[in-house]
Amino acid sequence: MAKLDKNAGWPGFYRIFAVFCAMILILSRTGQTAAVQGSDAWQVMSVYEGLTVWAIPALFMLWGMYALDGASSGLSAALLGRVLPTFGVLVFWGTLYAIADQLLVGGGLSFRGIWAGFVSAAQGRPYFHLWLFYPLIGLYLMQPLIQRFTSTAARSEAVYFLVLCFLFANLLPLWTAFHPDSIAAGILNRLGIRMVLGWVGLYVGGWYLRHYVIGRITEFAIYLLGILGMVLTLSGSSLLGGSRELWYGYTSPNVVLTATAFCVLFRYVLGVSDERSRRSAVSRLGKYSFGIYLVHQLWVMVFRWLGISFGFSPVIGIPFFALVLFLLSLPVAWLIHLIPAVGEQLTT
Repeated sequence: MAKLDKNAGWPGFYRIFAVFCAMILILSRTGQTAAVQGSDAWQVMSVYEGLTVWAIPALFMLWGMYALDGASSGLSAALLGRVLPTFGVLVFWGTLYAIADQLLVGGGLSFRGIWAGFVSAAQGRPYFHLWLFYPLIGLYLMQPLIQRFTSTAARSEAVYFLVLCFLFANLLPLWTAFHPDSIAAGILNRLGIRMVLGWVGLYVGGWYLRHYVIGRITEFAIYLLGILGMVLTLSGSSLLGGSRELWYGYTSPNVVLTATAFCVLFRYVLGVSDERSRRSAVSRLGKYSFGIYLVHQLWVMVFRWLGISFGFSPVIGIPFFALVLFLLSLPVAWLIHLIPAVGEQLTT
């Protein structure tokens, strides 16, 4: 099967959209904590949450697209080239948010406070939206093994691996939540397969969807499953039962199917044209779009410190506020990206 031109701009476009949706997701969840559960405002923000929860799995798919591209790398390359730099970036942003919190919330800055923020980030307690770094570091620890597999596996073997991941990490946990005493639940516990659990399937799945061309029938089947996944995210608890958290989980099968459908949609339908300058511009913006995600909560702190609030209805306010934060964070992420030697690491 033909493989995709590695220089196509659609992954950057997909990353920009995923980051914007992730910001809407965070704003929706933050707003729900301040709203009365079941109120009209809470319901609106719950819908926005359901419409955008797929963005977090999408980010792991995007990291896999780039990290697993090319020939396999050795252990030292994975540790020195990915694990340690990513941990350093985590500590940097965790410390920066601790400083910002002192200045904008606490009103003062002290070395003890900075050191406490540094230690908190290093020990796994950074600012809330930085949690993504920890499973990413875990994937980078497995990078030599995963990349050895993706660089040598036949397409059928890659499909087999992804089917196992979806079955054991996404589908069967949902099944066992509804049928804890079923035979399938017992078998799942007894098999104890851990290699295909967690975020690995999304990481490899992103690489697969960029690396291989899929047929039209498969493409439309993925779209239908993605629509079904979105419906189940929004209405699964009322249609089929189960807790809201069960259907809104990042690794729930419905959420994973929606993220996959959006990935396919951007590659085959919404991708950037072949005109080189447009493709290059989107690719550059995509490179530091994760930096926009990392920066945007600083602006939230600033607005809170200034007493600025957007008094719109959540129907308009959530996407509008997300767009404002995105546009304000863009030049900051761009400037950080320009820092020699470390800028790219700090924003991607």
